[in-house]
Amino acid sequence: MVIFFYGEDSYRLKQKVRHLKEKFISASLGDTNLAVLEGKTVAYNEIVRQILAMPFLARTRLVIIENLLSEGKKEIQEKIIDIIKKVPPSTVLLFTETRPDKRLALFKRLLKADKVQEFVLLDDGQLKRWVKKEVEARGGSIESDVINKLTEFVGNDLWRMSNEIDKLTSYNLQLTTENIELLVKSQIQANIFDLIESVAAKNPQRAVKELYKLFDDGQAGIYILTMITYQYRNMLIIKDLMGRIKNANRWVLAQKAGLHPFVVGKCLAACQKYSLKSLQSIYGQIANFDLAIKTGKIEPRVALELLVFELTK
Repeated sequence: MVIFFYGEDSYRLKQKVRHLKEKFISASLGDTNLAVLEGKTVAYNEIVRQILAMPFLARTRLVIIENLLSEGKKEIQEKIIDIIKKVPPSTVLLFTETRPDKRLALFKRLLKADKVQEFVLLDDGQLKRWVKKEVEARGGSIESDVINKLTEFVGNDLWRMSNEIDKLTSYNLQLTTENIELLVKSQIQANIFDLIESVAAKNPQRAVKELYKLFDDGQAGIYILTMITYQYRNMLIIKDLMGRIKNANRWVLAQKAGLHPFVVGKCLAACQKYSLKSLQSIYGQIANFDLAIKTGKIEPRVALELLVFELTK
C-alpha cells in the first residue's frame, strides 16, 4: 500500500503522521517494523531494502520517506517510480512532503497512490473551528470573540497557535481577550505594520518584500487584506482623534478609540506620515479592492500586489 501526504500545512500533516505511527507501533507492539527515511540523505539501495524487507513477527511494515520530492537526488526520484510498482502487500509505504515539486513525474505518480491527502492551509472559518477544538481538547473553554482575538494575534501558523493555546490554558482554562493581550505577542500585527511602514515610506521594493514575507509565513491573502484594513481603520480613527483632542497621549486615545494602548502606540508612529485626507483616500482604495475580491473580479494575492503598488506610487 502506498500513501502520499503533502501540503503547506506542515502542522496538521505532521500530526497525521504522528497518529499513524502511534497506531502502527501500538498494533505491532513496538517500532521494530518502522523505518523513517530522510529523502535528502537516504541512498537508493536503502530505500529498496526497507520497502522489500519482510516484517519481523508482525503482519506489516511501515516505511516513511520524508521530503524526497523536494530534497532528494534526481536519480533517486526517477528510479523510485519503478519500485513503487513492486511494494509488497506487507509494506505500507508513506511519502510526506510540505513543498513538493509538482512538475516531477514522481509527484504525478504519487497522486495515483492508494491514499492521497493534501493538507492545505486552513481558511478563516476552519482556523477558528480548529482553535475551539484544540482549546477544548486541553480542558479549556473559549468564546467566539476570544477566538477572533487569538487568530488575529497569531494568524494561520498552527505550530505557534498550538504553543500559544498550551500557554494560555496553563495560565487559565477560561481563555479571555485580556489574557491573550497579556501573554501572546501579535506577530501578524507586527508584520502588517512593517508592510504599512514600507508603504508609507513609498518604498515599493521593501513593501513587496514584506508582503511576500507574509505569504511565505502562510498568511492567506484575504486575511492579510483584512488586517491591513483593520490597521488603516485604526490609524484613521487615531488621526481623527489627534485632530480633535490636543496633546492627547496614547492612554487617552486608547480609551476614546476603544483600542489597546499597544495598538495605539504603533498607530501613532505610522500616523505621522499621513494626513487625515490621505488616510481617508487609502481606506477607500482598500475598500474597493476588498469589494473586487469578494465579487470574484480579482484573486486576493493579485489584489494585494496591485494595492501595494498603488499605495507606494
